[in-house]
Amino acid sequence: MASERDQRLAAEIALLESMYPEQATFTPETQELSYTTGNSNLQLRLTDGYLVDSLPVVLSANAGKQDLRNSVKESVNGQAPGEEVLDSIILSFNDMVESLATGEPISVDVSESPTQDDTKITIIVFLHHLLNTNKRKLCLSPSRPSISGVTKPGYPGVLVYSGPLRIVHEHINELKAQNWQAFQVRSEFEGEEWKFRHGTGVVEVEGMGDVVAEVDFQPGRKEAFMEAMRMK
Repeated sequence: MASERDQRLAAEIALLESMYPEQATFTPETQELSYTTGNSNLQLRLTDGYLVDSLPVVLSANAGKQDLRNSVKESVNGQAPGEEVLDSIILSFNDMVESLATGEPISVDVSESPTQDDTKITIIVFLHHLLNTNKRKLCLSPSRPSISGVTKPGYPGVLVYSGPLRIVHEHINELKAQNWQAFQVRSEFEGEEWKFRHGTGVVEVEGMGDVVAEVDFQPGRKEAFMEAMRMK
């Protein structure tokens, strides 16, 4: 039976490959992840301690002929050991590549590590619809395990996420990058971490009434949700 670490890693790799189907490649034999965008390449090695107490090792990172290894290493060192951080590293690498392309200086933001900022937030998102299987999977599977919430597919689509402010915003930004007919952040409750009837993690439910039942676990949340959905 696969260990919890192996299960988490398999889920994280599957999510990355669904998000970057032509760009991210994982080689189980060497435990190496390769990511390519344009003429830029990133290669990481995952040690046995990854998702336990260690971070990925940067083997190479370049944008054309520009060596970005030191900048990526700095970004990696700002992550939290024991958490799923591969997507955050890729996003940081993409930011560096974009900065080089626009002539801006590369900056690495490591000041808001999840271990340093315990501010919570709850965000409610309205979608014109949520039908695509891959999008449903992305909505249901944040790259960080510290987010809880509810997703409702169909017409309309609804997303409710709660957890650490920075991590929730990262997940929302990842989703925004997808092609949506309508993606509207209806409400943000900074300083509030909502509890859900199902407990922790993100679950998919069938109808709007099921979402209401999930958020009604705490007094006042039902009214806030219904107001965000223009239901009152």
